[in-house]
Amino acid sequence: MTQEIQGRVPEDKKMFLQEYYHAADLFQRALRECPMTDNKYQQEEFHEVMENAMQVLKGTVNQLKDSALKEQNEQISKDYNAYQKDPSDALQDKLSRDLEAAKEMAKKESSP
Repeated sequence: MTQEIQGRVPEDKKMFLQEYYHAADLFQRALRECPMTDNKYQQEEFHEVMENAMQVLKGTVNQLKDSALKEQNEQISKDYNAYQKDPSDALQDKLSRDLEAAKEMAKKESSP
């Protein structure tokens, strides 16, 4: 049963929100750590983590059809594309703030 009952969040929606939160957190941590290393291979791994997390964010938000996270996810995707073209501190900071906002939204939506 996937209907909300007396203000409770359905379990499948809660699961998707938790998955979304985890992917956003992982993305944010990789984004923060990537510029701190000079090791090319570590940077490639961080970029791979960010790519995979972005795919999870997109897939998860598609399952949350009525979620306010869709708009936030579009902003994350837009800012991530900009960051890939120009990995400046300003764009990194903007993307990190987008991810933090998404995490807060996911946490709020998963609370009863």
